[in-house]
Amino acid sequence: MGKSEPQLDNDTLLHRLIQFLKRTFPQPDEKAKKVTVPRQIPWDAIAELALIGLWAMWFGRSYLDFDPYTWPMGREFGYQIQGHHFWNQLKECGLCALWNGNINGGSPAPVDLFSSTLHPVVFIPTLIWGVVIGAKVATVLGFWMAGVAQWWIARILGVRRAASIWSAFLAIVGSHLVGRLELGSPGLVLSIAASSLVLAAALDLGVSGRRKSTLLLAITSALAVGSGVGYLQIGLIFWAPAFLFLLVNKNFKLRPVWREYLLAFILSLLLAGVIIVPGLHLWPKLEKFTDPEFQAAQPMGYIPLNLVIRDHEFMRTEILGKFAFEYLYQLYIGWVPILLAILWLRFAPRSDYPLVLCLSSGIVLMFFAASAIPFRWLAKIIPDIASVRHTPNLASLAVPAILGLAAYGLDHLMKLDWPQIILRPRPNTPAKSMVLSLAWILVIPLFFSVKSAYDLGQDFLNTINVKDIYDSIVGLSTPDLQWVSPPFGEHYWVEPSVAMGLKITSVVVTWRWEGREQPEARLLAQRGDLPPDVEIVGTLDDVVPIYMHPERTYAYVSIGERIIPCYAIGTGGDITVECTTDAEGTLIVQENSLSGWKAQLDGEPTSLLYGQWLSTEAPAGTHVYRFLYRPWDVPIGLLLSLSGIGLTVWLWRRANG
Repeated sequence: MGKSEPQLDNDTLLHRLIQFLKRTFPQPDEKAKKVTVPRQIPWDAIAELALIGLWAMWFGRSYLDFDPYTWPMGREFGYQIQGHHFWNQLKECGLCALWNGNINGGSPAPVDLFSSTLHPVVFIPTLIWGVVIGAKVATVLGFWMAGVAQWWIARILGVRRAASIWSAFLAIVGSHLVGRLELGSPGLVLSIAASSLVLAAALDLGVSGRRKSTLLLAITSALAVGSGVGYLQIGLIFWAPAFLFLLVNKNFKLRPVWREYLLAFILSLLLAGVIIVPGLHLWPKLEKFTDPEFQAAQPMGYIPLNLVIRDHEFMRTEILGKFAFEYLYQLYIGWVPILLAILWLRFAPRSDYPLVLCLSSGIVLMFFAASAIPFRWLAKIIPDIASVRHTPNLASLAVPAILGLAAYGLDHLMKLDWPQIILRPRPNTPAKSMVLSLAWILVIPLFFSVKSAYDLGQDFLNTINVKDIYDSIVGLSTPDLQWVSPPFGEHYWVEPSVAMGLKITSVVVTWRWEGREQPEARLLAQRGDLPPDVEIVGTLDDVVPIYMHPERTYAYVSIGERIIPCYAIGTGGDITVECTTDAEGTLIVQENSLSGWKAQLDGEPTSLLYGQWLSTEAPAGTHVYRFLYRPWDVPIGLLLSLSGIGLTVWLWRRANG
């Protein structure tokens, strides 16, 4: 009787996986003798981070008005937060939230090129306070994150408390961050802050080589993926070559820490799986406006000038190769940090060269990327690269490096042997002499450097009350599901419309589904001339007339040349349609048909037909149809994210440092 083959049970497979990870990614200090050190609460660091948080709250205090009708002034705010309604729908109907059915025919909620929907800094405030207040709170938290990242970079550079806190304060008020709110884009603020944290974590790993630094890099990278927008994540890719200074030793050989960077990269992909998998699945079906010439980009030599220009009118001109869009080019931090940053050439010892050269080359790489020179080269090989139209956004990631070097230069400047002034008391008095260092004179330029950036930044934090818009949008409501259209190109109507559950079309966006048309609106609010073949049924804001196209309907059965309207209700990816017909035909529901949709006829599964819109065969009589969006990519992505979380926790628990 022959020997049976050994069976590989789950325990054996798990054991082999763990052994593989141990061999491939050994702990950097695995051979070192373990020493038990009592854990001490770092009260000094906690106090500094709290101080930075208080500064962020003071700077962004106008956003901490908990009135849902008080909005930031930026013209696109109403559009850019619409994806955050995912969390309201999740509470209301569960899995139906996977489909955003409110904009231009609908789209999968996880695939959103603007919103930071899945980032905890967004979804936690949204769940607590709602979409508008949550977005404002998330923006202030983004300021704090940027300050924490700058403080962290300074700590890695060995900078003492005064210089590190000064750099963090300046990072919070710098126009590279707050200037993006001129557009009304909290997502850009959060993305810059999240990407700055990635830079700090990557520097930490390069210096320490610790396993916990590896895990922090993985976590911050995954959160950066979830911060939305996309431009800053591309910026991190262009930052990567700068870390070669930390990856090679003085003999130009790779240090073992390269394995830790690789592990961090793999873990970050797992952690962000719930975003990456749906994105990769649906990316080929998306179209985005392109610009092979990258006309928005400034020549590289002009970009650094934006660091010292604080004139709004000038930034809204096309001088120095700009477009007249201020938010794209704002970088103001002033001359003081730039001059201090240059001092590393004087003070840096040879042992600090890898760090300061990494930061210096990162600055150059960001200006190089922002100038679009490499994108113009790449677009000739990969045409889709031309969709990265607004490369000036990438210059924002040069500022954390500049401020880090500025803190480094300031700290070394403060260590110099400054002259002292001795204040002697009058004779025959018990008072002692006072010694005052002239280094205190540095407080003056440091104070005014923060104040000038603060004053400019406050200009971008103005708010406006929009309650009248919420009151007016009721005029576009319909008794069942119908596509409606607010005035074309006016983004501030989007948020109130989505909040009311309206399905709005003809919304101006920079991307669309390939080869698909937007649904036509039954109710249309339009300024200007009267459209043909319509009737006026109301007004919007007592000014804009609302027209009805009676022949347009969201759901209908097509029988030859006849159109039989149907009654439709539902939200997100759960739509119920009731139809009554005297003959069989085809039910058409004007909702984008993508993989993941399933159909039911009177509670039984039925097949979907091929086409742009959801459609299925409709037998004669009265029937109830249900359409459910249940994609395969979200569960797989979620499984990867949960696996990444579990693996990260396991690695953290066994890490020595």
